[in-house]
Amino acid sequence: MKIKILLVGKIRNEFIRVGVQEYRKRLLPFFNIDIEYLQNFSDLPKEIALSKEGEIIKKIIKDKKYIVSLDKEGKELSSEEFAYKLLDLDKISQNNEIIFIIGGIYGIQEDIKKSSNFILSLSKMTFTHEFALLILLEQIYRGIKILRNEPYHY
Repeated sequence: MKIKILLVGKIRNEFIRVGVQEYRKRLLPFFNIDIEYLQNFSDLPKEIALSKEGEIIKKIIKDKKYIVSLDKEGKELSSEEFAYKLLDLDKISQNNEIIFIIGGIYGIQEDIKKSSNFILSLSKMTFTHEFALLILLEQIYRGIKILRNEPYHY
């Protein structure tokens, strides 16, 4: 399985950067996760920012097989359900890239969410894009451990 994460914005907090590096290192035996940091337009009005960020995202996801958008209105899954979703995605993607999209401060443009194959909510709470990235990586790692029946998830 190939995973790419599109992140609108950059990681500003060093402790999150360290956590992201740690989980990427832990995931290397299973697969490499490509994280692409996209320009944000948070200094612009919401609709203009979403439109500009959406244009960038659309160019990247064009012709991709499986898109997962992260949004608070998406489906919440337990760690076990997410693990089996990853297994399903691996079967569905047939060695193609799975793209997770994490929006900026205004979220993700509505038409991108509508065209996504799945909309995932990490929680009813709202997280910064940085925390969402770290939580997603941790849950991917946890999911792999669950599927392999290895200690980590209790």
